[in-house]
Amino acid sequence: MLPIERKGFIYAPIVDTSHIVDLFVQALSRCIDYLLHPQDLANFIVGLKREYTGSCDFNGPTYEILPLDCSMVEESDKIPISKLNEFACHNPIFRSQTEVNIGNCQCKVFSCEIIEYWLSSKKHDACYQPFYPTWLISSFVICHSAKLMGFSEIVDIGSGDARIPYCGAIAGMRGISVELDDNLIDLQREIIRSTGVEFEILDGDACKTNFEKMNLSSPMFLISGLPEHGEVLADAVISNLIQQEFLSSHIGFALMGSHAMKKYARDSSLFRWGRFIAQYNLHVLDCLTLPTM
Repeated sequence: MLPIERKGFIYAPIVDTSHIVDLFVQALSRCIDYLLHPQDLANFIVGLKREYTGSCDFNGPTYEILPLDCSMVEESDKIPISKLNEFACHNPIFRSQTEVNIGNCQCKVFSCEIIEYWLSSKKHDACYQPFYPTWLISSFVICHSAKLMGFSEIVDIGSGDARIPYCGAIAGMRGISVELDDNLIDLQREIIRSTGVEFEILDGDACKTNFEKMNLSSPMFLISGLPEHGEVLADAVISNLIQQEFLSSHIGFALMGSHAMKKYARDSSLFRWGRFIAQYNLHVLDCLTLPTM
């Protein structure tokens, strides 16, 4: 991930949550409880996806994998798998599930259906990126990493089903969801009621939200969108923060990129965020490769 420094104001991580393309894999037999460093945990999840996709025929629905437990040790308090599983069980996006062994790790594989919410999110004029979530376990790694870097709030811009704020809350951060779509907001409220995990919901346009009134101390803003559309949103959010003179705080940004590069992409540096990072004089803290749907 990365910080972004501008006039005493630090932004932060570039987080690549794209589909995996030709990346490193570590030994799958390592236990999830042993993987407390975000980079190791990210590599482990990439390995699970790669091994699973290499052994299956994927003409079916969108899926995601949730590791339950790996050989040798029981669930770690720092990786609350039971709370992640609870989120999936109370979220209608997660449909059928099956337990499988992947690389000596017992996992749940969920089939997922997002089309209803994807279509609903597209109807808004201020929607820069329709709802298309990263994996639940990937969301936790992002929050875990942000917390280790010293951020205390995770503010998800275009939060969808609020898996990032939810994971922020169970990681010990203040989770804040910013979402426009009424159907997704209703889903978020139902998840809070069903799981008992509290996070904040802001119903509105992040480009106009008054963040000064939120008593943020060290926030990480996650921009839910790949560069083609997400850059427009990121520009608008930063402009909003600058206009509010919100520059004295310790601030971070998590930006989503992709290893799959379009042939005629106007920017091929830093997962296509290079121009944006240079424009705002930002500094990269770290970069993680994580699976998405």
